Amino acid sequence: MSKSEGNFLTVRDCIERYGVDATRLTLADSGDGLDDANFDELVANSAILRLFTLEKWIKDELKKGIPEDGIDFSLWSANDYDLWDKIFDNEIDNAIESATKHFKDIKYK
Repeated sequence: MSKSEGNFLTVRDCIERYGVDATRLTLADSGDGLDDANFDELVANSAILRLFTLEKWIKDELKKGIPEDGIDFSLWSANDYDLWDKIFDNEIDNAIESATKHFKDIKYK
């Protein structure tokens, strides 16, 4: 996008057109380093679709696991923490370390 080509959008325009979350995702994907970012409308539209699909999946999964009378958390114990929970925790820890490193190096993709 550029002013000279007439396809320039302000951040306010992007938020009004795509929403805050899709705008953030698109800007994060728009380029690394200190070069000018290139806001891509196809990426913004794709972000909206991904966010909508993720929200629908989360709602569907939550409906499956919550009984009508709610969740009784007193039934859970430390013994319920199994191998898959440890694997998940390890993956999250690795993602946090990787994201922190890349953000410090201004590599957002």
